[in-house]
Amino acid sequence: MRHYLAVLLLALSGTMAFSQKIDWKKMKSLDPDKILLAGERQPTKALLLGTFHFGYPNLDAHKTDSSKFINVLSKSRQEELQQLADVIKNFKPTRVYIESQSPEWIDSLYNEYLQDRYKLGRNEIYQVAFRVAKQMKLPKIYSVDAWNFASEFYKKIPMIDSMWNNNDPVDSLRDKYWKTKFNQFYSAGDSIETTLTMLENFLLMAEPTTLRRMHGAYLTGGFNTKNNDGPDILSMWWYSRNLRIFNNILSTRPGPEDRIMILFGNGHMPILKDCFESCPEFEVVELKSLLK
Repeated sequence: MRHYLAVLLLALSGTMAFSQKIDWKKMKSLDPDKILLAGERQPTKALLLGTFHFGYPNLDAHKTDSSKFINVLSKSRQEELQQLADVIKNFKPTRVYIESQSPEWIDSLYNEYLQDRYKLGRNEIYQVAFRVAKQMKLPKIYSVDAWNFASEFYKKIPMIDSMWNNNDPVDSLRDKYWKTKFNQFYSAGDSIETTLTMLENFLLMAEPTTLRRMHGAYLTGGFNTKNNDGPDILSMWWYSRNLRIFNNILSTRPGPEDRIMILFGNGHMPILKDCFESCPEFEVVELKSLLK
């Protein structure tokens, strides 16, 4: 028995010693960016700003209680928004992209604002995007929001409409549990937001843990179905919309000389950020790196 244990320990120690002989230098030499970024096409720097909706339209699943609304038009919040704008300006954006499907309306309103004929409204597009763009002397703002595949084609493909009413979850109790937990998370966020400055709010929304869990909400309640309706609807609805947004941004053909700022509801940011970080055409810049 002792002989067997000695042989076993010797074998394990040999395996452990062998497993630790990793040539990290050689592995690092095979970094894909050494190939992908070695050519003439250098990445465009991108600042992704996730936001809550300042006007509280309450169109999302979670509805913020009116007692927790932030009045962005108050004097103190206006000062905080300028503080946020000053930090963003350290990025020196050359283009600003927003969550809008009305380019003509945005162009018209922004031109009025440039000529001091429009007072900024409550919406984050006006308070953040318009403010920063004007102070950076940018001639236009890019509207790049998109419809999703399901919304565009549900009349032509009746099957899509029926999938929304899926009632075949794998575990309905699990779904209810996570729905309750995420509602607690959202409510806690609503309360904390009222105590933070606008800059602090944007920094909090950009935290990796926040973004991961924001995305996790789409992968819990209602996603796991006995058939494929849950995954299929999520891909045709939420993934489709965000990939189309990314496609719209690419279609404006930003170059390596550009520094682009993207302002969208924070729920969009996990997918959009994954697109920007994965695509070798972009280099993501974090908001907290702009603090001085």
